[in-house]
Amino acid sequence: MKAFIDRPVATAMVFLALLATGVYSFLSTPIELMPREDFPRLHVVTSWYGVPPEIVQTQVTAPLEEACAGIKGVTKMTSTSQIGTSRITLEFDPKTNMEFAQLALREELSKARPLLPPLVRPTLQPYVPEEFQERPFLQYTVSGDYGLQELQELVKEKLEIGLGSVRGVSDVEVSGGSEPEIRVTLDEDRIKAYGLHPYTVNAAIGARLGAYPTGRVRRGNQEFLFKFADRIDSLDELRDTVVAHSGANPILVRDVATVELTYAEIRAINRINGQPTVNLTVLKERGGNTLRVARDVKAKLEEVKRELPPGLAFKQVDDESEEIRKNLNDFYLLAGIITVIVFVMIFIVLRRFRPSLLILSSIVFSIVITFNLIFAFKISLNMLTLGALALGFGMFVDNSIVVFENILRLRERGLEPREAALRGPREVFVAVLASTLTTMAVFFSFPFFQGKLKMYYLPLAIVIGSAMAASLLVSFTLIPALSPRLLESRKSRADAEARHPRFEKALGVLLGHPVEVLLVVATLLFGSYKWFRSEVTLGRWYNWYSKEYLNVYIGMPPGTDISRTDETIRAFEDKIVAQPYEKECQVNIFPESARAQIGFPRDVERSYVPYVLKEELIQLATQFAGLNVSVSGFDPQYYSSSMAAGTYYSSRIKFFGYSLKKLKEITADLEKTLRRNPRIKEVRTVSDRYGWFRGDGVEDILKIDKAALDRYNVDPNYLYAGLRAMIQGTFGQPARVRTEGKDIVVSVKYPDAATLDMRALRESLIMTGSGEFLRLGEVATFAEASIPGSIDREDQQFQQTVMWEFRGPSKAEERYRKGIFESLHLPPGFRASLEESWFVTEEEQKQINFAIAVALVIIFMILAALYESFVTPFFVLLAVPLSLIGVFVAFVAAKAPFDPTAYIGVILLSGIVVNNAILLVDHIGLRRRQGLGLREAVLRGTRDRVRPILMTTATTVFGMLPLLLIGAKANERQIWSSLALCTVGGLTTSTLLILVVVPVLYYHGDGLRAWAAEKAREARELFGKRPA
Repeated sequence: MKAFIDRPVATAMVFLALLATGVYSFLSTPIELMPREDFPRLHVVTSWYGVPPEIVQTQVTAPLEEACAGIKGVTKMTSTSQIGTSRITLEFDPKTNMEFAQLALREELSKARPLLPPLVRPTLQPYVPEEFQERPFLQYTVSGDYGLQELQELVKEKLEIGLGSVRGVSDVEVSGGSEPEIRVTLDEDRIKAYGLHPYTVNAAIGARLGAYPTGRVRRGNQEFLFKFADRIDSLDELRDTVVAHSGANPILVRDVATVELTYAEIRAINRINGQPTVNLTVLKERGGNTLRVARDVKAKLEEVKRELPPGLAFKQVDDESEEIRKNLNDFYLLAGIITVIVFVMIFIVLRRFRPSLLILSSIVFSIVITFNLIFAFKISLNMLTLGALALGFGMFVDNSIVVFENILRLRERGLEPREAALRGPREVFVAVLASTLTTMAVFFSFPFFQGKLKMYYLPLAIVIGSAMAASLLVSFTLIPALSPRLLESRKSRADAEARHPRFEKALGVLLGHPVEVLLVVATLLFGSYKWFRSEVTLGRWYNWYSKEYLNVYIGMPPGTDISRTDETIRAFEDKIVAQPYEKECQVNIFPESARAQIGFPRDVERSYVPYVLKEELIQLATQFAGLNVSVSGFDPQYYSSSMAAGTYYSSRIKFFGYSLKKLKEITADLEKTLRRNPRIKEVRTVSDRYGWFRGDGVEDILKIDKAALDRYNVDPNYLYAGLRAMIQGTFGQPARVRTEGKDIVVSVKYPDAATLDMRALRESLIMTGSGEFLRLGEVATFAEASIPGSIDREDQQFQQTVMWEFRGPSKAEERYRKGIFESLHLPPGFRASLEESWFVTEEEQKQINFAIAVALVIIFMILAALYESFVTPFFVLLAVPLSLIGVFVAFVAAKAPFDPTAYIGVILLSGIVVNNAILLVDHIGLRRRQGLGLREAVLRGTRDRVRPILMTTATTVFGMLPLLLIGAKANERQIWSSLALCTVGGLTTSTLLILVVVPVLYYHGDGLRAWAAEKAREARELFGKRPA
């Protein structure tokens, strides 16, 4: 330390260099909106067209789950069986070697293939390492005076390549409309007249386009593989392709089908405010700087626009960089406001401009040193970690305040500036080191977090811990080095000793009433806790996007044509577009579903208008029978056609078990119990994870008469292939032809598939093995049956979710839900859960509780090691329960939910609030070592620490107030709001109470300790005098 004081200019130059590199590091570090939330996952997807969920689950999903269960490193397995699709998601431990896991999984899937139905093959979606993952971050819609197909082709040709060349862009996706295709439409009568099967045509075209090896030829030392390929360069060549022979005469494609260049069937339609659009989605490479990539993409888009024909309108739908920029602007504003507030608080106490500026500089240097570390170790910078830095502005200055205040105190007592600068830091070194270590120690358990908690809060812990270490460095290097030049005036020792006489007198009175003090504190703690639990919602995760939308969802029966779905959503769209106020209605239509999302400008969003529109949409939705229609947004009211109008299923209990039948019996019994409660209006049980969006449906069952098949000599596999052709209208994998410089898909179509109904299907003709035709109705019967929209499983257990609407206060509902849950008596192999993905799970709560316990233990160990005492740390740790009083009251007053970030705030708070207690206890000990008696040391030691304790608390609390106030006027919560609320509330009450409770307990605790030591000494003497 002496070296820094002797070389102040050199010290200043070192810190200026750190400032320059810190600015560079900040500008070079990618900034994201939210923490990374990606787990190593593999997906096994299997398609079995048109098969109902129950059969998919038993014949596809279950065997594949058995195969996946033995893969090493799997921590969780979930599956979804829907109509025609099985999807299994395997979640792995982050330490798993994913290359080996993929190899092992492929091997197990190969072994399981014989157990699956014919032609059903699982597909493994490979794991993409985190650094190569891509995600959409920028989306536009393009409209204009062009047909939808022409617009799609124009956008795909010009923009897909142009924007894809931008550095940091991994892919550009274009949706809406369809691509060109060569359509081969079969003539059913001619096919039958020639005795051909539809697959024969498709196979002939595929064979024509194939490439076949003809052998190997050696030339010198090289060996060449020769292949033969018969290219198709025009539509006429495709029409002249030989399909089969009738005697010696070839049968050409043109003889049994028509060939035309057209567009593929539209699989997606997008509109904004009723105008057809093409969606342009830009995906960013993992780790890319969102702000820079967005800027470059927008610049490239403006450049490409000049090459496009006039009349095209581009509308920006989603831009993550704008959300980041908005949050960054808030951060810069906060940083400025907090810096001014901290400076004013320091200046009010010190009444010296240059010393106040010196202390303030510790914030800047702590931050820039942290940015250097972030850049060097490639730590994620997002709104949460930046908010944590803003939160810490008041904390980072505390060490410098304590050090400088002690230098100033010694200077006021008559020491020379240099001597005060040398002695002052040494006196408080143990206290400042202990307070910094205890703040950093609370994060020691964060690396042991798993899942979401680790991904969200480990970077936050590293950032705050690094900044605290940097602030310690600044306080014992830069502050002592420059302070001698700033301490020119002095006060008399008498003036310095005369501070706070009333406080000292009041504290002297309270020292005589320890029981009363403890009773008051216990009453405050218990009362605030009960108030907190009765008013505050616990454990809901933060919602990153604050903008509200109205949402309309329509689910159509399986196999519905997109034009029918479009017609249905049009009724809602027309009503929305006709409204006179400003809004944006974005519609996305697919063959079996459609979604409308309605957004509003900020002024309209905060008015009554969205609520009125929602009621009108709900009234319209009630007119659609037999469809799954839902309306949601802006308030808890949720309408679905499968629910009563206005029903909001606010309570849910999930059940898991190995028998779906038994699970249904359990949930049915619970439904009966719930319906007996007059407060419960609606009850519903679903078999899938999300229930509301996958309504149950009806399937048509085709029952084959095996005896009839044998009698007519019909092969079951041949029958299945023929039925599939008639119903789907397509055959096998489409081929591709290169014509006019483009690769175009060749699609072979069955003409009547789109208009085929059940009656026509019964009358359809099937070719027998002898070449004769018979009606399908002669070998099969038809029946209807209800099917679930989805069957979901977790770790090979079926899932049923019971949901109900409770009419009454939310806390009464919570008590009733927990009472029902605790009263459940489930048989072995079955379990129930109240956990929701948007709330903290039981496992996550255990991790948080563990982190709190570890933080307190580590703080105790650090204090015990520094003070060489097992008793003194208990006086310091009293600050933690005292701070909880303020936390409880703050969240009730703010009407804020106690989310996971608030739990982290409590952990952080436990490391902060002990700092004041450390300063207090350490200085009382110093006064005793200087020869004062116990009572005098407690009174004078507490009086001496009032100024630095109030200064550090004021800078921290007032520095965090802007974090709470910005956005509060607009009723918007920021991700850092919970951290700030915990710290402001807890630090305020703990500081006020510490100045009374800690001295009182220290005084009587020390007396009790002395009495116990005396009694122990007397006991040793007594037993030592007994004869052997």
